[in-house]
Amino acid sequence: MLDLAIARRQYLDRLADGPVRIRDLVDEFDHSRSTVNRAISALEEAGLVERGPDGCETTYAGRILLDTVDEARSVAETVETSNGVLDELPATPQNHRFFADADVVTIEEASPATVLARMIRVVEEADRLRGASLAANDERFVETLYRRVVVEGSLELSYVVTEPVAAHLADEMPELTRSIVDAGVEVVVVSELPFAWYLATVNGRTTAYLAIHDDRDNFLGYAANDDPDAVGWLTGMFDAQLERGTPLAAYYREVDETLLDR
Repeated sequence: MLDLAIARRQYLDRLADGPVRIRDLVDEFDHSRSTVNRAISALEEAGLVERGPDGCETTYAGRILLDTVDEARSVAETVETSNGVLDELPATPQNHRFFADADVVTIEEASPATVLARMIRVVEEADRLRGASLAANDERFVETLYRRVVVEGSLELSYVVTEPVAAHLADEMPELTRSIVDAGVEVVVVSELPFAWYLATVNGRTTAYLAIHDDRDNFLGYAANDDPDAVGWLTGMFDAQLERGTPLAAYYREVDETLLDR
């Protein structure tokens, strides 16, 4: 049935808009009447199309299968243009739907500086940012967050970091990190994350960014998607990590109270 839906997708797509007569399909597709009749008969036999007094129409089952085919085509296009970086993502948790109509940007395709500039622009434009990092971010990225959140107070931030990232912040940027702690910014620490991601909200619209790292935590690129299902998936993951995390100030007290005073 899936093969049939793929092969006859144009019929399912056209008939999903409402009843169409055979003669109109012949004219629109420039197919012979016998070709159209065979296609419609096969789809009808599979329960994907039904005939009525006003013509042929896609059934509910046909619409579901059409959506599935369209989604699979979109995911395939994303995979094809990703230069293999998606292979670096963990096997679980899986959500292939995130990559339907996703925009994949890689450092192989664009320079590392270009990719970083794009992510900094996301921070500059956002009204709200929720992030989860498993590797140390570029210093310019962190400083942009700091300026907008602590200095300007123009960005609402919630952030999850792993223990190595928390240690890196304390070791490499102690003064900045102390300011973040003192300002009461919502940052929590967890033991591990499956991957890194961001949820950036601009003028009420949220885009989800799934960051891609290799097994040495080198940043390779990201996939962006503003579809509500994609945003909802990463929002759910973020909320779960935020709830189980230890606030940054409490984490430093537990590990070493003098960590930020070195």
